Amino acid sequence: MSGFAGSRPAERLDLRGLDPPEPMRRALEAVEARSPGEAVEIVTDRDPMLLYRELDRRGHTYVRTSRPDGFYTLIRCRKEGEAP
Repeated sequence: MSGFAGSRPAERLDLRGLDPPEPMRRALEAVEARSPGEAVEIVTDRDPMLLYRELDRRGHTYVRTSRPDGFYTLIRCRKEGEAP
């Protein structure tokens, strides 16, 4: 999976098999618990379109990859001083 320069996932969450809104809730909790600039990788069995909108709103960036076994999203937490 391609990612962000210098961003290795601090945490990897496998959220496959969970009913909405649990994957989004857990992903956002993990992102907000990380330090600025850290990365979180999530794996879901559905393309989390609502999560992408919320990440954009909060100023986080992400790279999405679709594979046969799920959707992989690497999220880089907004750095201090970056506008949301």
